[in-house]
Amino acid sequence: MNRLDLKRLCLGAAFVLAPSLASGHPHVWVDSRSDILFDGDGRIDAVRHSWTFDEMFSAFATQGLDTDGDGAFSRAELQPLAQVNVESLHEFDYFTYLGVIGLDAVHGAFADPIDYWLDYDGERLTLNFTLPLTEPFDPKQGDTAIEVYDPSFFVDFALAETDTAMLVDAPQGCGLQIERAQGFDPSTAEMLSRIPADIRDLPPEILQLTEANANTIRVQCP
Repeated sequence: MNRLDLKRLCLGAAFVLAPSLASGHPHVWVDSRSDILFDGDGRIDAVRHSWTFDEMFSAFATQGLDTDGDGAFSRAELQPLAQVNVESLHEFDYFTYLGVIGLDAVHGAFADPIDYWLDYDGERLTLNFTLPLTEPFDPKQGDTAIEVYDPSFFVDFALAETDTAMLVDAPQGCGLQIERAQGFDPSTAEMLSRIPADIRDLPPEILQLTEANANTIRVQCP
């Protein structure tokens, strides 16, 4: 399968905290759900993500946020952390790529995230946010896909097992196909685990492997 050869688009979360959590790649694990939003003309105009973080990262990130001392985290208490997440965008990758597979020139660019907040279920944080496109994207241009992954493998994204993706207000006849990242062979996984926590730029030969390990949501419209 051809990968989307697109310019990286930042979509950082509070991963600035992660280096103190682990000694090798990856540092953070995320279960990702995505809704593909369409406008009235049948074009994709936003991607709405819900990212659920692993328990260790969630526990670390929520330290000191229970300001009223009730043992729970309200949305208001978590909002400053959510703001840090989305304001980190330009330092990291968006981890989100939208375009026609195999065509460099046909791709969409995202504006700053909107409608963002954090939920906490007692064990895991979930970051919810919407990425509007700077211009609506017509999926009839070709084999359209949204890829969700971190080329540096600083964050290990997995597509959620349930409610993985949904088309919202899509034209009749549109459908989607889920292709999950296949992971790495034991030797590659071991090599990645030895990369220091402060290294985000992988050597080209390793980056080639991680870029091929993407989660893909294909969108087909007649």
